[in-house]
Amino acid sequence: MVILNHTKQRSSSSSPIHGHNKYKYDVFLSFCSKDTGRSFTDHLCNAIKHANITTFFDDDLIETGVYLKPGWESAIKASRASVVVLSENYADSQWCLNGLALILKQHLTVIPIFYHVKPSFLEDAMARYRRVMEAMTNEDKRSQLAEKIDRWNKACTQVSTLKGMQLGFDRRETKFIQDFVKHIYHRLRISARTPLPLDRRFHREAIKSCTQNFSETNFIAKGGYGRVYKGIFTWANHVNQLVAVKRLDVTGLQGNKEFHIELTILSQYQHKNIVRFIGFCDENKEMTLVYGYESNGSLDKYLRNTAKSGGPSWPQLLKICIDVASALDYLHNHVAEKHRIIHRDIKSANILLDENWNAKLADFGLARIGLANQQNTMVITNPAGTHGYCDPQYEKTGFLTKESDVYSFGVVLFEVLCGRLACALNYHDEQRFLHHLAPTCYKKRELDKIIDPRIKKDIKPRVLSKFSAIAYRCLHETREERPTIAEVVFQLKKAMKMQV
Repeated sequence: MVILNHTKQRSSSSSPIHGHNKYKYDVFLSFCSKDTGRSFTDHLCNAIKHANITTFFDDDLIETGVYLKPGWESAIKASRASVVVLSENYADSQWCLNGLALILKQHLTVIPIFYHVKPSFLEDAMARYRRVMEAMTNEDKRSQLAEKIDRWNKACTQVSTLKGMQLGFDRRETKFIQDFVKHIYHRLRISARTPLPLDRRFHREAIKSCTQNFSETNFIAKGGYGRVYKGIFTWANHVNQLVAVKRLDVTGLQGNKEFHIELTILSQYQHKNIVRFIGFCDENKEMTLVYGYESNGSLDKYLRNTAKSGGPSWPQLLKICIDVASALDYLHNHVAEKHRIIHRDIKSANILLDENWNAKLADFGLARIGLANQQNTMVITNPAGTHGYCDPQYEKTGFLTKESDVYSFGVVLFEVLCGRLACALNYHDEQRFLHHLAPTCYKKRELDKIIDPRIKKDIKPRVLSKFSAIAYRCLHETREERPTIAEVVFQLKKAMKMQV
């Protein structure tokens, strides 16, 4: 977000959080800077800027007129919510009161800050207006003011009952503002959005040079919204570094949103089992993400042809599963105190392997952020992901939960065990989809029929029992019956101890 220098009207230049495309701003910020103090209003605006919340913000002093400024009404309608800083002089301004009435009329979320006043101060202000009205001898003016007072009184009564925050003389402003930004996140059900990591923004020419101008000889894979190229990258402290470059297909109908989601998440969150983010380019419509290159490619290529020599052994496959589960545990439970990340596209094609067969979870373009301080985090979205891996409850309802990732990972576990992909197009019966076949065989105690022959002899019976049991539970139709990803990690590590 960008907040311009102190001008009459300031707004951010980025789009609102969480894809609310009907709104131009996250917050409409209204306050009277005459008695709130320049330091407080500047501090508040800078905190909102740092939190990357898109904001329309008017910082003029109280006007003597009674009419709203041009642009106010449209800005209020274009905002998801309004933050109103109510100070002692706020209610002395008919302009402010008219604005407050309009804000409340829009049925948006309204979050008041009571600055060095109690909510009851509004009642006192209305009483003063009534005394002025009663002293009037001109009936027409008295009638006009009575109509306005009625409108203002309704607005003041409503705002004084809203859940807001109070800043008294005995409270530190810095701590108050920090708490208030968190309060906005909670009320709007949004998560902190990190500004672009400008220190990792690369020039287009450096990207073109490292991929030989996106040569076909450097092409290594095609993703959901672009192509991936291998390259040798040199920039600043990166010297002859082997990288993978994902290039957005600018002629396609999708990808821009996914590009920015992946950029935001990977630049903010780091884990040893998540793909290494190096940088990005968004210059002259060239939109690319640069990652560390993982020399053993993606897991799916080994599952497509398990007869091919040189693939990972059973202990290595078990370690790969632990790595991916650990990455998911980090996303679900440890990225932050109050929110979690749901990947939404867990599959073997999105699991990369380095030279030592360590797994790295990749492709975060479909990821969503949800609150973590609830027993059941739920995000309502249009169903997305890959058929054969996608949680059937999510496909039916559009309700995305962390258990949706657990389901998809359960499919991956059975892929590893059976040495095949989730969907086998060469079958035209119940064997086509693994998420149907594997649970059926498990319940019938016929897993032996579908286990990958290459690794069957290496799996100890107790390990097979432990591994298949947790995979089966992941695929439970009822979300509440699925294990947490933390339990999956625990069970897989127990299986590894038994194996070795």
